[in-house]
Amino acid sequence: MHESVNTKGINSLRVRISLLLIFVAIVLSVSVSFTALALFTQHTRTEHLRTAKGVAMIAEGLIDADSIENYKREGKTSLGYEETFKHLCELQKNIPDIKYLYVYQIRQDGCHMIFDVDQESDSWQVDDLIEFDPTFLPFVPDLLQGKEIEPLESNDAWGWLLTYYHPVFDSKGKCQCYVGVDISMDLLKAYRNRFLIRIIILSLIFVTIIISFGLIITTKMLVEPINGISNYALEFVSYKANLDGMKNCVSKIKNLKIRTRDEVENLYISFSNMTENTVQNIIDIHRMQEERIQMMQRYNSELEKKVEERTYELKLEKEKSENLLLNILPKEVAKQLTDNPGHTIAQDFPNATVLFTDIVGFTKISGNMNAHDLVKMLNKMITLFDERAKREGIEKIKTIGDAYMACTGLVKEKDNDGAVKMIAFARGLLADVEQFNKISPIQIQIRLGINTGNLVAGVIGKSKFIYDIWGDTVNVASRMESTGEPMKIHVSENTYLQTKNNYSFTEPKGIEVKGKGLMNTYFVN
Repeated sequence: MHESVNTKGINSLRVRISLLLIFVAIVLSVSVSFTALALFTQHTRTEHLRTAKGVAMIAEGLIDADSIENYKREGKTSLGYEETFKHLCELQKNIPDIKYLYVYQIRQDGCHMIFDVDQESDSWQVDDLIEFDPTFLPFVPDLLQGKEIEPLESNDAWGWLLTYYHPVFDSKGKCQCYVGVDISMDLLKAYRNRFLIRIIILSLIFVTIIISFGLIITTKMLVEPINGISNYALEFVSYKANLDGMKNCVSKIKNLKIRTRDEVENLYISFSNMTENTVQNIIDIHRMQEERIQMMQRYNSELEKKVEERTYELKLEKEKSENLLLNILPKEVAKQLTDNPGHTIAQDFPNATVLFTDIVGFTKISGNMNAHDLVKMLNKMITLFDERAKREGIEKIKTIGDAYMACTGLVKEKDNDGAVKMIAFARGLLADVEQFNKISPIQIQIRLGINTGNLVAGVIGKSKFIYDIWGDTVNVASRMESTGEPMKIHVSENTYLQTKNNYSFTEPKGIEVKGKGLMNTYFVN
């Protein structure tokens, strides 16, 4: 039988755990400090850059790009120059992180000064030339083209700076100049040093707390319980109960010869003596537990597998149902129908745009084709239309024979770009028909009619329901199509008024519309 060893001093488990806690706490503190410092530096740099971009965009709004050439000719006395300069000075004054704020016109020979908000010097004149710095040359081609370049970081006679250039365009879309914003990176260094000091202080507090709590926890939950177990185990084996069938197992345990010279060794001594009487019972209990565990694991595994299979099947069925519903209804309407089955779904839209199109001479074409080829041809063409509608965010309503009906602007806001999108879509349909004719033996033409106005949309029926739209807007759109011309886009005056700044149109043409009288209509050029 082993004798107990001395577990005081450096051999004490408490001392070893204390040293380990100190080491771990220091490593964690250092790691957290450096990580936090890196994240703080990156965050602060990002915030500085965001500030620079925000200032540049504000400055852009203060500058009249159309007056740049006038500033260059007349100098600081030019109309509006002094007012703009004062606004730029106030902008720099209100943002302490900005070191320099200026406006350059980039030309082949260098940077030409337009504004320079420098409180230390005002000796410059408008159109003064500043030659390109060699490090600046790689960016000149992009700047000459009015492109936005990546922020620049420099450390020279002007200081450690983060510079952002923002292009300013005139009313014709030409880049007239660049707003330059310099953020002092010395501020970042100061912020970082203050942050590092705070992190070090917090780390010291963290190390102290970890060590203190670690010592208390290890003493109460590890060292003292282990010594108690050892004492009770030694007392238990003092009865010297011995079973012949356990001798071999006990011999193997003693052959382990653990020599850690700490509380663990005392636990091992107690355990090796105790197992002389209990190891066989423990083995039997473990065997029974293992058998039960394995049985439960097999049962759980089979049950989980079945649950996963059923869950996957339900998921597939749900996805199929949702996809099928989304193929016939808009997403929001499908959600309303799913969340509130049986409720009437109808909505008013104040400014929607409706498109009708059909095939010119379809009756004659269908008379010369068998049913299978006719349906195949229609399917190819309608599929092209559907794919374009999905790409361009157009809501397909339905098809009736060779007629195709679509809508945009199905939103509550009256001010929307649905009419512009619909004409772009109509042009795409004409392109689709031309592409279709290149591969089809049957050459077709379509008429397209578009109208804009208020309408009602909703779901009709309880079984085999459809999403449909109603109102005079729909009727007039249908009339635009029926009175249109092959391969042309025929629009009403409402649509024309909302899109005339975006597209070119023919002179107005008057047509009679039932219930509306004579209406002015237009063809898209």
